[in-house]
Amino acid sequence: MISLMVAISSLGYNTWRNETSELHRNWRQASFELTREINELQQVVLYRRYFHPVESDVPAGIGDAETWIRGWGRAASVRDLTSVLPDPLPAHGLHLHTTWAQHARHLHGDDELAREAEEALLTALDDTRDSVLELIRNLR
Repeated sequence: MISLMVAISSLGYNTWRNETSELHRNWRQASFELTREINELQQVVLYRRYFHPVESDVPAGIGDAETWIRGWGRAASVRDLTSVLPDPLPAHGLHLHTTWAQHARHLHGDDELAREAEEALLTALDDTRDSVLELIRNLR
């Protein structure tokens, strides 16, 4: 009887441990991909803000069409990847996407609005990155 109890409890623990390990592996992989996306989006923000002139054949406020599209893709990717991770990351991802939607048009200017846009986006990126790194540190 004791052997049966040990076998059942061992099987239960082993199953739980395997499922937890798999979940952590998935979170870790998503976190590494998310870190890459955050860094890419930060490069888009800085490039749009400091180095790229406004093209004359794109709608007003968009600036460079390629970085505009790349930025939207990265912002959406961050939002999507954070949605499969534990709290508080889904909220950070949604906040970053919303911040991009509100401020991306203003990045290419040379006024106070452009500086506010850059600051808001870089703050949202840093907050999200810090949460991702905290998750990676806490995974076992």
